[in-house]
Amino acid sequence: MSGIAGVCHRNNSKELVKKILEKIKHRGPDDTSIISIGETALGQTCFTGEKIGNKDNMVAVVDGDIFNEDLDNDTIGNKIINGYLNYGKEFIQKLEGSFAFILTDGNKVMAARDPVGLKPLYYTEEEGNIIYLASEIKALKDMTEDIRIFPPGYYYHSDKGFIKYYEEPTLGTNDDMPVDRAIPKVKELLVNAVEKAYEDNKKVGLYLSGGIDSSVIVSAASEITDNIDTFAVGMSTSEDIPNARIVAKHLGTNHNEYIYEPEEMLKILPEVIYYLESFDMFLVRSSIANYLVSKMAKENGVDLVFSGEGGDELFGGYHYLKNFNDEEIESELLKLTFNAHNNGFQRIDRMTVAHSLDVNIPIMDKKVAEFAYSLPVDWKVYEKDGKKIEKWILRKAFEEDLPEKIVWRRKSKFFKGTGSSDILKEFAEQMISDEEFEHQKYLEDGFILRSKEELYYYKIFKEYFPHKSILDTIGRTRTTKKPSLVNN
Repeated sequence: MSGIAGVCHRNNSKELVKKILEKIKHRGPDDTSIISIGETALGQTCFTGEKIGNKDNMVAVVDGDIFNEDLDNDTIGNKIINGYLNYGKEFIQKLEGSFAFILTDGNKVMAARDPVGLKPLYYTEEEGNIIYLASEIKALKDMTEDIRIFPPGYYYHSDKGFIKYYEEPTLGTNDDMPVDRAIPKVKELLVNAVEKAYEDNKKVGLYLSGGIDSSVIVSAASEITDNIDTFAVGMSTSEDIPNARIVAKHLGTNHNEYIYEPEEMLKILPEVIYYLESFDMFLVRSSIANYLVSKMAKENGVDLVFSGEGGDELFGGYHYLKNFNDEEIESELLKLTFNAHNNGFQRIDRMTVAHSLDVNIPIMDKKVAEFAYSLPVDWKVYEKDGKKIEKWILRKAFEEDLPEKIVWRRKSKFFKGTGSSDILKEFAEQMISDEEFEHQKYLEDGFILRSKEELYYYKIFKEYFPHKSILDTIGRTRTTKKPSLVNN
């Protein structure tokens, strides 16, 4: 994990990069490195021992993890340089991992982001040329009025502009594999994904809500090591806390939990919104718990956490999908997956790095994701005895490894499971009058706030991020059952 930045075509580029990195020091608090070549400078804020890629008159900064063995070198930045030198711009298609990077020889600049946007990147441009790049919005807000999302699945090159290198998959293409072979394959790939990302030189923690996604990640980790630290948070009324205990006891983990009160949740709300860089109502609700569980993990000495994010998108976890036919479900899952970069994936990234924690999302490992894309949709939303079961094949894959109550537990949104949603809603109702909401719910460019709660979050957000362009970076969690209105 690193905070990365680049300034191109500016005489004082090194000083500008330094200024940008000061705002994202939390992404790597131990060290800051900056290298300038000509009128371009790249920099990163990182942990002890991490270095900027620098070889053969090229410089690269990277946020993320690259697992390709054929690009092995002493720094992740040098892996990127090796890939570019060995394969040209198209090496991007070979990369395995989550990443955002910037690469330059002082003359030309290349930047890229992983296919689904697990790692963040933002930019601003003038006359078609990128000028500023950085990991978070807050790093650029004092540099420019026009901040844009660097699109996932694209690379930028000075010669060609933005090029889409990753085409969204066609779902359900693997219809020749019998289901009794596909079920253990799902487990095998997830165990491999966890093992690949597990780092012996770091203390690893696993988030555990007691839902199926986080539980299968903990179960997969138990295939690798006997020493597992799990973390759960919630209010006293939380559904997650008792379910997490069941999983922890069953798998024999070193379990940690934290019960928070309404006062603490409201106290940290402005800080959560600042780090999250969003005011989406549902995203903020879930981020409260993510922020607190990350804080607890950090206080327990954890360096790297594993999250179960992505299971709903890949394996069909949302209940409203049961109202759709197979073709509609396939379309919806693609939208959910490839719009998660400024929704769920953004939440996981920002709430962990707020506490200088590295995070891995094994379910979104390239091999896991590609296999999941290939599976027939009726193995994901599975109909049995007239009822539809969400994430059926994921549940079946770990049916023998987890308690029955957990395997077949009905999905609950994270903020509901932790018990926080009603309190946040009620507090906003007290703080925002009906008249105020009616006058202020309409923002620029047709952006409409959906509730008093969202208006309350927006007012906090606006204090930190006043630029109009930032509205275009905000992902929207769906509130309707119409397939065409999922995240914008």
